[in-house]
Amino acid sequence: MERKKISINTEKQFTPLNDVIEKFLIGKKGLGMLNVFVAHTTCAIKVMEGEILLLSDVNTYLNKTFPEKNDYRHDIIEIRDVPLNERVNGHSHMRQLFFDSDVTLPVEDGRLVLGKWQKVFLIEFDPIRERDVYLTYWE
Repeated sequence: MERKKISINTEKQFTPLNDVIEKFLIGKKGLGMLNVFVAHTTCAIKVMEGEILLLSDVNTYLNKTFPEKNDYRHDIIEIRDVPLNERVNGHSHMRQLFFDSDVTLPVEDGRLVLGKWQKVFLIEFDPIRERDVYLTYWE
């Protein structure tokens, strides 16, 4: 088993991870499995098509379902045990509930086994920030 931590600055909502993953898998032979895990509660890992209009549709759905301005109790910073400059991000936590924090994928000879249009994305629900993604490979 091999594990690597990667720090990624999420400059956009959907960050494709395939290139980073492929570099990590260089030299792996035979059949194996890869787990991609994000260690944060306001972003997710998802395998999906990277077509720009689909990504826009996902974003539109999330904005309608969990608008940034709403009556999220999580956003009442004054009564929580957190610093007063804590992010107001109840919408980000609600959006993440409907996505996974990880995905496990098959690997063959150092390459992900994915469908023609599939990509692995880190999906950001908060503003731009640095995120820790863990890649764990085993045969």
